[in-house]
Amino acid sequence: MKNIFKIIVLITFCSSINIQAQKIKTITGFNHIESVATDGKFLYAADIGKALNPSAKDGDGSIIKLDKKGNVIALSWALDQLNAPKGLTIDKGILFANDIDRLVAFDLKSGAKLYEINFEKETSFLNDIAVWDHQTLYVSATDKNKLFQVNLIDKSYTEVKTEKPIWGINGLFCYKKANRLYVNGLGENNQSNGVVGYINLKDKTFTQLTTLQGLYDGIFISDDVLYVSNWVAFEKKGIIQGIGIYGARKIETVNTTQPIAGPADFIILNNTLIIPAMISGEILLIELDRDLKLRL
Repeated sequence: MKNIFKIIVLITFCSSINIQAQKIKTITGFNHIESVATDGKFLYAADIGKALNPSAKDGDGSIIKLDKKGNVIALSWALDQLNAPKGLTIDKGILFANDIDRLVAFDLKSGAKLYEINFEKETSFLNDIAVWDHQTLYVSATDKNKLFQVNLIDKSYTEVKTEKPIWGINGLFCYKKANRLYVNGLGENNQSNGVVGYINLKDKTFTQLTTLQGLYDGIFISDDVLYVSNWVAFEKKGIIQGIGIYGARKIETVNTTQPIAGPADFIILNNTLIIPAMISGEILLIELDRDLKLRL
C-alpha cells in the first residue's frame, strides 16, 4: 500500500448523470491538503507538507485554520510538531488528527496538544477518523487494511475485524441511526479496486453498496446521499460521486467543471462540498444541487 500514491491507474466507470454544481471557489497556496474538518464556525485543514510522502516523519506537516469562506487565519494552528497529518475530526471542543502512527488530540480553543495515542506497533498510515460518540472514535489504517475502535476514556484501542477485509480501507463515516459505519477503500495490490459499503457494528458484517470500484478516499453522508471522492488516477482526474443509500442506490457524478487533482477527505457544510485537492495543494468549495436526493 505504501506505493499506491506512486502509481497511475485508470478506471473504467459505468455511465452516470452529472450532478449540477452552482458555484465553485478554489483556494490556493497550500502544499498537500489531505483532510478538512469544521466546528461550524471555522475550517481546519491537514497539510501533509512540501513533499507528497504520507509516511515521512519529516516534521513539516501542519494544521491550517480558515474561516468558512476559505480565508486563512493561521497557516500553522496546532501547537505541536506534525509530520504528515491526514484525517481530522472535531468533537466536544477537541480536534483529533491522525499523524502517521499516532492519534493526536488538540484543544480547539488554543491549539495545544492534550494527549496522543500511539499506534506505532500497528501501522505507519493512520488515515481517516470518525466520531461515534464522546467516548468512541474509529480510525482506519490504510496500509494494513485494518479498522480500529478507539476508547477515549482509557486511551486504548481494539481492532474491528469484519467478515472479509476492506482492502486499503480509507474513508469512514458514522451513521448512528442505522448502527452503521460507512467505509470505502483504495483497493489492493496497487489496483484501483477499492469498494464502498458499510459495516454493521452489531455483527461486523460488511455490505458493499455498488459494484463500482475505484481509488476511494473521502466519504460523507448528507440528506441520505452518500458522497465519495475517487482519485481515478494519480493525476488530475479525480471525481466526486453521490450514491443513494436507500432504494435502487443510483450513482451520479458531481459536475465540478473539471477533474480534481487528488480529491481527499472532504466534508459538506451548508450544502457546500469542501474538498482538498491533495496533489495541487488546493481546497475547493462547491455548492451542491439541492434536488439530488429526489433523483437518487
